[in-house]
Amino acid sequence: MDSNIIILGYMCSGKTSVAKHLAHKMSVKHIDLDDEIQKSKKSSISELFEKFNEIGFRNIENKILRKILKKETNSVISLGGGTPCYYDNMKKVCLSTKNVFYLKSTNKILANRLFNSRADRPLISRIDNIESMLEFVSKHMFERSNFYEMAHYKINTVNKGIEQISNQIKFIIN
Repeated sequence: MDSNIIILGYMCSGKTSVAKHLAHKMSVKHIDLDDEIQKSKKSSISELFEKFNEIGFRNIENKILRKILKKETNSVISLGGGTPCYYDNMKKVCLSTKNVFYLKSTNKILANRLFNSRADRPLISRIDNIESMLEFVSKHMFERSNFYEMAHYKINTVNKGIEQISNQIKFIIN
């Protein structure tokens, strides 16, 4: 591997799970952008959203992303769901490596996964029924998909497990 592999997609699309698995299989380092932000600021993502609001959080995220892209090589990096959509993050990511992967699922699958894990996610913690979650995800995906689609490769994750997705990414980069 001669450069980073970057995994992006919507919340609950499997970015971190796939990135961890892939990094382990390839014996390289895994870097999760959200984890790096939390370590750097010694606060959870929820706390940072609360303290700085979304725009303040996105500013912190942008600075840490730039630092990682400048410093890291031969790593598998998982981004936050909104990372590609702010500042010039997607442009920077795509220029930093030829291995940018968008994990693509259906809005319905994403809404179901998110509804079950909403308590830990500041953007959706107050959504109280699955129909509202699907509406939220559909609106968000409409706004974000242009950024996600800029990735070099799109991986349809519907009916695929972590192993299958990892193997598909390995096949593409080899």
